[in-house]
Amino acid sequence: MALFAFWWHMAFLSFASTMINANTVIPAYLEKLYNSSFLIGIVSSILLGLPSITQLFFANFLKTRKFKKPYLMGGILTRAFAIFLLALTTFFVSYIGIWGIVFIMIAVTLFATTGSFAGIAYVDLLGKTISREKRYYFFPVRQAIAGVLSFGAGFVVKYLLSGSDFSHNYGILFLVSSVSLSMAVIFFFFLKEPESEPLPKTKTLKMIKSIPIFLKDERLFWYVAVEVLGGFYFMALPFFAVYAIHKFGGNIIGNLLIFQVSGMVLSNLFWGYISKKLGNVSIARIGILIAIISAISTPFLSSVAWYYALFFVIGTTLSARGIFMDAYLIEIAPERERVMYIGISGTMGFVGALFPILGGILTKSVGFTLVFSIAAIGLSATFLASLKLKPKT
Repeated sequence: MALFAFWWHMAFLSFASTMINANTVIPAYLEKLYNSSFLIGIVSSILLGLPSITQLFFANFLKTRKFKKPYLMGGILTRAFAIFLLALTTFFVSYIGIWGIVFIMIAVTLFATTGSFAGIAYVDLLGKTISREKRYYFFPVRQAIAGVLSFGAGFVVKYLLSGSDFSHNYGILFLVSSVSLSMAVIFFFFLKEPESEPLPKTKTLKMIKSIPIFLKDERLFWYVAVEVLGGFYFMALPFFAVYAIHKFGGNIIGNLLIFQVSGMVLSNLFWGYISKKLGNVSIARIGILIAIISAISTPFLSSVAWYYALFFVIGTTLSARGIFMDAYLIEIAPERERVMYIGISGTMGFVGALFPILGGILTKSVGFTLVFSIAAIGLSATFLASLKLKPKT
C-alpha cells in the first residue's frame, strides 16, 4: 500500500504541477499578463525560496509529532486551495486591476509555504514506510510516473491554452490543476504510518545556532553547498521560456512544455541505471554538466527546433534533480534527525532561491545572454562542489 500511495500521489501531483509549471506556464502567464521580468523573478523566488526558508521552522514543529501523515494531507489540500484562488483571480483579473497582482502573490505564497510543510512530512513518511531495499527502484519508478503524467498534462496544457482566449484559458488550466492536486491525497487515507518517537521542540535561536553543528556532517555540508550553488540554474530557468517566446511568439509554450516533460520521461531509465550502478552522487554530477551545456548554448540556438531540443535537455536535468535531492538526503540522514536534516537543507537552500530575482533584474537591464552566461559559470562551481559529495557507507 505504501508504494502505491506514494506513486498515486506523484501521478496527480505531477499532472497538477505541469499545469502550473514554474519554468514555462507561470513565466508565460505573467509575461502575457504584466510583461514584467522582475515580477517573474519574484514569483519564481517565492516558489523556490519560501519553502526553503520555512522548512527549518516547520521541521522544528513536526519533529514533536508522532505522526506526520495528517500534516502531509492538510498541506496538499491547502496547496490545492491556493491554486483554486489563482484560478479565480485569473478569471476575474480584467475586473480587479492591480489587485490581480496582490491575489496572485497571495496564492503563490500560500502554495509555496504549505508545500514546504507538506514536503517535510512527505520525506519523513516516505523514509518510514519505504524500506531501503525498495528505494533503489522506488525513486526511478516515481520519476517515470511523474514523467508520463507530466507528458500527458503537456498535451492538455497545449489544448487548453489554444482552446480559448487569454486569460480564460489559463483560468481553466489552473482550475484543472487544483482538482488534480486534491486527488493526490486519496490513498494516504489508507496508508498505515509507523509511530515516530517525538522529539522536544527547540527554541528558535537555539535551533538556528544548531545549524553549524549539523553541518559538521560533511555529507550534509556539501549537499547544501550543491543546493545553494544550484540556484544559478534557477536564476536562468524561468527565462529560457521567456527568451524563446520573445524570439518565436507565445504560441510555442505548449510545445516547449511537451518537450520538457518528454526529456523527463525518457531520461528516467538512464537515471535509474546510473543510480543502481554508480549511485545518486553520479546523477548529480552528470545532471549539472548537462545543465551547464544548456545554459551556454541557449543564446546561440537559431531555430525553434533547437529550442524544443533545449527543453528536452532541461527536462533531463530536472529529472536528475528530482531523483537526487530526495534520495541522497534520505540516504545520508540519521533516522532520528531526518526531519532536521530536511529543514536545514531547505533553509540553507533559501540563498539559492533568491537567484531568480537577480535573473529578473539582469534580464531587464543587461539582457538574457549575460544571465545565461552567469548561470553557466555558477553551475561550474556547483559541479566542483558535487565532487565532494560522498554516499553514506
